Amino acid sequence: MIGAFAEQPRYQGAGSSRINPTRLDTALAEIRALASGEVSYSPGFRLTPESVGPAEELRRDAAEAASQAEVAVVFLGLGDDAESEGFDRTGIDLSADQLALLDDVLAANPSTVVVLSNGAVVALPFADRVPAILEAWLGGQAGGGGVADVLFGRVNPSGRLTETIPKRLADSPAYLDFPGEHGHVRYGEGIFVGYRWYDARELEVAFPFGHGLSYTTFSYGQASAALDEDGNITVRLPVTNTGAVAGREVVQAYVSLPGSAVQRPPRELKGFVVVEAEPGQTVEAEMLIRREDLAYWDLRIDRWRVEAGTYRIDVAASSRDIRSSVEVVVPDGDAPIPLNWDSTLGELMAHPVAGPALAQAMAGALEGFAGAGDLMPAGAMAQMAGSLPLRALLTLGGDAVTPETLNQLIVLANGSPRK
Repeated sequence: MIGAFAEQPRYQGAGSSRINPTRLDTALAEIRALASGEVSYSPGFRLTPESVGPAEELRRDAAEAASQAEVAVVFLGLGDDAESEGFDRTGIDLSADQLALLDDVLAANPSTVVVLSNGAVVALPFADRVPAILEAWLGGQAGGGGVADVLFGRVNPSGRLTETIPKRLADSPAYLDFPGEHGHVRYGEGIFVGYRWYDARELEVAFPFGHGLSYTTFSYGQASAALDEDGNITVRLPVTNTGAVAGREVVQAYVSLPGSAVQRPPRELKGFVVVEAEPGQTVEAEMLIRREDLAYWDLRIDRWRVEAGTYRIDVAASSRDIRSSVEVVVPDGDAPIPLNWDSTLGELMAHPVAGPALAQAMAGALEGFAGAGDLMPAGAMAQMAGSLPLRALLTLGGDAVTPETLNQLIVLANGSPRK
């Protein structure tokens, strides 16, 4: 075993969250208690400047120990001085001495497992060079025993990432906005927080949101979706344990609406369920997606609204590992958005009653645009006009559209059925 965190665990946050544990299990002691053979230990790096031993000498001793071991387990992570309340991290990289240690250990023994102790994500430039990574986070006072149980297979891990691990800090949503300046931070990512940002920009990541492996594997069957009278969606699909040991799988349901009238992420997690299965066993996973979970906040009416349309539900093992998809038609159960002078010409023209009335009123005025085709294609002209606010008709429509006429059209639209 290599790495100072094996003997001096980082098991809780720093600052006011710090507590005095009744006991503290270290990974070193717990692994030695379970191992049938000798378990050597080398700190490999210094947790604090006061720790004994030059860095190069510590790495040399660790590499020598690794070369003589069947498997090397390297404990890396962040110390209290790297993350705590009261300040923010300026990067996501592990310390240079820890990365150098891992390089030396891998050169001495390719059969190397990395165990991480950290409160938030760290960059993993070594992910494709090590056979296994165990993300232990801040495991609490019994975390050492938990790590030992996973490493020795006494439990089958089934945890999933609740945040994306990016390749680099510059890929993160807040990179250009945080920490801001003069006490002001701009939340420029908007609704594209977390995995929504990485998926929307199609960025390569180290590990996606929802990812997690275990000592078994699962296959997914075809998903089905049923809409009930309240507008809730029930998603079902068979899940089979295709491995050799019993395990738990976290089945996730991501929802999208292609062609939505509002800006949306490519997919959003709207439900998940944990299923347990013995080797070879098939179980049914069932998830309920409530109608209100499909809603977005409409600034025009200051309330939540569900957009009608054909929704796509991706059943997945992570936000990037889609296993089965199904579509479901969600009807429009909300009242139409009232039109006003700030609504667009396109919205009014789409109305089955008010649209033709406006076209008739504007028939003469539109003749004046005949020469515009020399400057702009007709299709582009129509697209541009569709985005204009209705108030612009008072200028463009000439005498054909007066404030009274426009108000009459808006009243007609708001008082007539849309379908």
